[in-house]
Parts: sequence; structure tokens; C-alpha cells
Amino acid sequence: MATGPKETARGEGGGEKSAPRYVLPAIPTAAELQEAIARMTPSESQQAFRHRVLPIAWEPGRVAYVAAGERAKTYAAGQGLTVSAVTNERTLLRELQRGRESELIYQAASGLKERFPQHSAAQGFTADQALWLVFGIGLIAFAAMWDRPTAEVAGFSVMLAVLALVAALDIWCLLPARLPKAPPLNAIPDDGLPVYTVLVPLLREARLAERVVSVLGTLDYPKAKLDIKLVLEEGDRATLKAFEDMRLPSHVEIIMVPRRAPETRHKALNYALTFARGDLLAVYHADDMPPADQLRRVAGAFALAPKTAVCLQSQVVFYNRHENWLTRQSAIEQAVRFKLLFPRLARFGAPLISGGAACHYRVAVLRQLGGFDSHNLAPDSGLTVRLARFGYRTALFPMLTRSEAPCRHKEWMARRVRAIKGALQTALVNTRTPFRMWRELGSRNFLLTQALTGGAIIVALLHPVFLVWFALAFTLGAIGQPVTGRLWLFLLALYGLVAVLAGLAALAISVRAALALGRGFGWAMALATLPVYWLMISLATWIAVLQFFTKSRRWSKTAHGVSRVKPQSAQAGKAAPSPSPSPPTSKPEMKPAG
Repeated sequence: MATGPKETARGEGGGEKSAPRYVLPAIPTAAELQEAIARMTPSESQQAFRHRVLPIAWEPGRVAYVAAGERAKTYAAGQGLTVSAVTNERTLLRELQRGRESELIYQAASGLKERFPQHSAAQGFTADQALWLVFGIGLIAFAAMWDRPTAEVAGFSVMLAVLALVAALDIWCLLPARLPKAPPLNAIPDDGLPVYTVLVPLLREARLAERVVSVLGTLDYPKAKLDIKLVLEEGDRATLKAFEDMRLPSHVEIIMVPRRAPETRHKALNYALTFARGDLLAVYHADDMPPADQLRRVAGAFALAPKTAVCLQSQVVFYNRHENWLTRQSAIEQAVRFKLLFPRLARFGAPLISGGAACHYRVAVLRQLGGFDSHNLAPDSGLTVRLARFGYRTALFPMLTRSEAPCRHKEWMARRVRAIKGALQTALVNTRTPFRMWRELGSRNFLLTQALTGGAIIVALLHPVFLVWFALAFTLGAIGQPVTGRLWLFLLALYGLVAVLAGLAALAISVRAALALGRGFGWAMALATLPVYWLMISLATWIAVLQFFTKSRRWSKTAHGVSRVKPQSAQAGKAAPSPSPSPPTSKPEMKPAG
């Protein structure tokens, strides 16, 4: 690139600085692009990341831009920018990633921690939490040595209260929730539709590459307003090659995420979020199969909803639910979550804990609140709780997204352990400032959130312990050995009553959910053996807690596409009943809760 006399150019913050005046070729070289990237201001960086337009040369009274692709040239023309050079999108993306590598990685991994540290799971226990934990353990040990019977009764009573809270939640799920209709298909004409970004995180998914592209190709949305990012991990050459061997349409782009800690799905999503040009964003997993018209309907739902509704969770159903005992159990659990629990939570504006798949967001608010928590292993990275704490709402969207249930014990256990570790991280984040969280969520939603995170973990941990206790108590009682005193007998009877109520409520909601999934011997056996599945959940919880305290918090990859049941092609969406909560009318004040 030829250089002429020195002219003034804009520097950081719009100031003036000395820079070469360029005589531009048609296509700038990599070195010239890197020189331009190094001079970008923060606003110019955002423009380059999202729209692939960046300033490359300055002359008195005029700035010349380079644009990558027809879409970038159209954007530049709409903004009144002078395009004097062009390049292809892949080249500019590669140079942007290379020139701003440190910034991109830092924002993806630590952006939330820097802006809202109290909402980040980067730190397990805070100093205050560690102090309270040590104090609690010491108090229990001292009480056990000083007056063991009293300490046992007190501990038993606390655990009984936790069980009662979870039992009340189970019974609460049986109450009916008002269910709205699906939004109209053409609520917004094509020319009024917003740009929609779709992020699909993929790791070692070469075998599903063709299916992923096929499913995404069925989405009924104007291609000029569709921005699909296939988010791949650096070093995953097999998956990259599988996609490169295809002829991907112009609105589908591959984003390679550098391998840096933490290696989690949410860090990859944060990295890709920087390059998203849409006003709305959807996250689909490799095995998700959304209906063709889902994006249109969600865009219409967002347009009709208050601005405080920033996340829509579509219902997820398993297409291979009839495959075996494990898929039936997973399907029952999923149906309980999406058909009974989530409608009740959404009606009262409570966070939809353990969502995450097939979610849709308003991009501006998502960025404003720090994006995803790259350190949190929960399916939603704790995002729904954070949204609620800032005054925003998550609503259920009445359309079904089909997905694959884990059909092998290995995949089920890995996925469950990972989710429970994420729930534990979310519980720790939520107890850093409990009184502030109580004020932000209100009493009801605060208790619901604690019951669904820490409470569920405690109950799962104690379930096998109490089973062993009862077995020993009644076995020793049968042979005439002294078991307990009168107070212990009363507490055991009370625990038994609460446990029976909880079990009956859990069974009732499971039966209610299973009836919508299918009939026959297989489903009857699945319901009859639910206690076995609950013990499997307890085992996964113990493994998750042990791994959490031994610092094993990495993302455990699980295989997709291993089911013998092959899904049918994606069809236009069926409406599924779900509530549409009425968010508060006042706009939330953006104040960190930490």
C-alpha cells in the first residue's frame, strides 16, 4: 500500500493523531488490515465485529472504509460511509480475531466477572461464605461433642424444613396455570422483522454437521436478516472440515473460539456474542430441532411483549423418548419441568431454573448485563436468576423444540453431574448477598429460587442417607434393639409424613406429565420405577458435590446423535400451552445487585 504525506487521523476518543494518508488498492493486504484494526476506537471495533466494516484510511475531511461482502457494503451505504476497499468476510474475520485476540478472549472469559463480580461464578466461595461455612462446621462439631442428642435433633429439624419446602413446591406444581395461545405467524411483516442471530455451539460434532445445516436451512426467516454462527472450538478440525466441505449459505458463518480457560460452552457463546449483529438471539444445541416458523413467532412475541420480557424459553421435548427406560425417565422429568413447573414459575415472574436450551434473548439487554457466565456450568449459566434480579422477566414460549434425550447411562450421568455442579454454583452466587436478593426478587420468588437450587441439591444428597437410616431403624427395632427416644420417634414420624407427601406429590406430577407422553407397559414401568431414577439423581448429586469441592469444574462434553431413533425433518411449529406472564410495567433500574 503506497503512502503519501502525513495527514491527521482520528485516534481513540475521536482526537487527532498523525497517521499515513493512503492510496488504497482494491483489496488490502493482511498487514494493512492489521494496521487499521490496531487504530480502531471502541465504537469502530463494535462496528467491525458486527457488520464487517472498518476505517482503513483517512484524508482531510473524509474517512475511507473497507467492507467485507455485499451485506457489509449495504450496511455502509445505509450509514453513509464511503467504501474504498473490499475484502471477503472470512479474511476480515480472521484478521479481526488475530488483531484483537486478547481483548476478545478476556471479554468472553471475564467480562461478567469484571462488570458484575457478585453475579459471576468465577469465584466459588467468597471470603464471607467461606467464613460462614467454617463457622457452621465448627458449631456443628462443638454441639455434637457438647450435647450430641440436642445437636442431632436440631440438625434433623433443619433438614426436615428443607424437605418440607421442596415438598410444598411439588404440591404447588399440581395447581393449574393459565395457558395462552401461540402468537400469530405473521405478527410482523418481512420488512419489519429484526435481524436475528442464531448461535449453535458445537464441539466434536462432525457426525451431526449435515443435520445441523439441514435443520438451520428450514428456518423460515428472511435470509438478509438471518445471522447464523456455528461456534466451533479451536483444534476441532474434524467438525471444521465437515462444515468447510459443505457449501454454506452467506448468512451462515463459522466462528472459531480459541482454546483458553475456562473451556465451557458459555465462554464460547460469549465469544460469538461479540460478533452477533442481530437485535434478537437464539441459542440452539447440536441436537435441537426447532420448528421452521419459530423465529418468526418469537420475533412477533417480543414485539408484542413489554421491554422487560427479555428471554423467551421454548418448550423442549425429546423425539426419542420411547427408546428405552432411561429416555422415558428423562422425558417424564422434562415434561414435569416444561408442562407443570415452568408454567407456574413463569406466571409469577420467577426465574426458570435449568432452562438454557432453545432460549431467545434481546441482545441489547444480554450485553448490558454481561452476557453469559463463562464459569457457570448450569444449562442457563445462572442467567435467568440474574435477569430477575435486575428486574427483567423470562417467559415460556408456546412452541416445541425437539431434542435428543440421553439414551446411555454414561451420557446421562455426565450431563446430570455437569448440571448439578452448575446448580451448586448458582446457589453459591445467590447466597452471597441473600438479603439484597430477597429484596430484588420478593419473598415468594426468593424461596422458589432457593428451593430449586440449593434445596433440590440438599434433598438429593439426603435421600439415600435417610433411606439407610430408616432401614437401620426399623431393622434394629424389629430385633428388639433400642433405636431412639420419644423425641426422635416424633421427628421420624414427622419426617415420614412429609416424605410420603413429597413422594406422592412427585409421583402425581410425574403421572400427570407422563400421560401426555404416551401409554402402555413401558410408561407404566417407568412410573413404577421412578424411585430408582431418583436414586440415580442422588448418586449424580454426590458425584457433582465431590467434584465441585475437588476443583473439578470443567465442562464435561456429552455425545449427541447417538440415539437409534432418527428424527424426522423439522416441521412447522406446533403450539404448546404455556403461560405468558405479565411483566411489571415499570422499567427496571440498571443497578448491580452485588
